[in-house]
Amino acid sequence: MTSSSIPDSISTEALEALQMLATPEVSDTSLKDAEPQIQIERIIEKVEELSDEWGTIFAYKLIADYCVHQMFQHHKEVATAYFKDGEETTSAAWSRDAGQLQVLSATLRNITCGPTDFLSPENAE
Repeated sequence: MTSSSIPDSISTEALEALQMLATPEVSDTSLKDAEPQIQIERIIEKVEELSDEWGTIFAYKLIADYCVHQMFQHHKEVATAYFKDGEETTSAAWSRDAGQLQVLSATLRNITCGPTDFLSPENAE
């Protein structure tokens, strides 16, 4: 390396531009491999952080509704895959659980969490 390739200085603007292009460090460990208490603490931290943006109890309902929906979709997909593979008994178990998630979703949506709760039948337009 020659001395001509090393700059004497760098401007603040150039440094900020480089910082914007930098990729954040990714941890070698995944949360799925973390201890259960660490997983729970991380979820609580993120849910509380997100719910603070709403400032109402409805945030928890909206988060829960999304999570239940994602679980329902997953159970439906797994049930379908098992059925296509000829595993009817296993498919039926996953389908039953998908049905329970549907009931959970309907129950959750019927619980009203105030005037900003657009999921509630009482507030539906």
